[in-house]
Amino acid sequence: MAPFAVRIALCLGLLAVVMLLDLLTGAELSFSIFYLIPVSFAAAFLSRRAGWALAVLSAGVWGLLEATTGRGLSAAWILYWNTTVRLGFFVLVTELIVRLLGAHERERALSRTDSLTGIANARVFREDVARAIDQSRRAGRPFTVTYIDLDRFKQVNDSLGHSEGDRVLRAVAELIVSGVRTTDVVARLGGDEFGILMPETESEQAQVTLERIAVRLERDIHRRWAVGATFGAVTFTEPPEDVDCAMRQSDALMYRGKDEGRGRILRSTWPESAVGCD
Repeated sequence: MAPFAVRIALCLGLLAVVMLLDLLTGAELSFSIFYLIPVSFAAAFLSRRAGWALAVLSAGVWGLLEATTGRGLSAAWILYWNTTVRLGFFVLVTELIVRLLGAHERERALSRTDSLTGIANARVFREDVARAIDQSRRAGRPFTVTYIDLDRFKQVNDSLGHSEGDRVLRAVAELIVSGVRTTDVVARLGGDEFGILMPETESEQAQVTLERIAVRLERDIHRRWAVGATFGAVTFTEPPEDVDCAMRQSDALMYRGKDEGRGRILRSTWPESAVGCD
């Protein structure tokens, strides 16, 4: 998006163009609808206050032209009435645009967020893994994808109820997020399964982070709910074929950890050790 000053200049330029056309065409042609252009642009691409400001300017300019270009009015008060009505209309349009854009942003955020935990959902995780693969192809940077599956989580739901299970999932999500960098992506992939994407991260760096998370899970989650976690972390020193291939590696490694006794952190590197991507 263009810089803020450029967008302001564009709004004022649009208003100037509309004003000039209105002035040149005289009273016979109406340009009322076109004054909405700078007002709408300001509301959509600047802010609510900018929309209000352009609404005042547009209504004022329109009223000024009406008063100075010989557009006959039967009474002086009509000018003030028209200007006030136009201002109200422009402000209303500004509010509608701002609220519609706000609703759109909220819907967009909801579509990218896990409703229970507030972290990213599987869709966002896949998009970010795809970006990491593209970056790896361009710059040769490694990245690590980790799958985390909770151990004995079903027992919490069965013995304490699903509301307590939801508390566990929220607590785990918060703990994982607090244990990674701001550049890392944490997502709930479904059920009691979480994912961590660590861009530009070698296997040894990932191990330090995952061990720290595992210690905190043992201290804060296992002691309270008897729920553990199994990790499958794959570091890609070369880009995999696609997102499905990348995620299959970590998923398979995590399940291998489950088979080997749970509560483990298993690591591997691609392409040295890999499962098939077909």
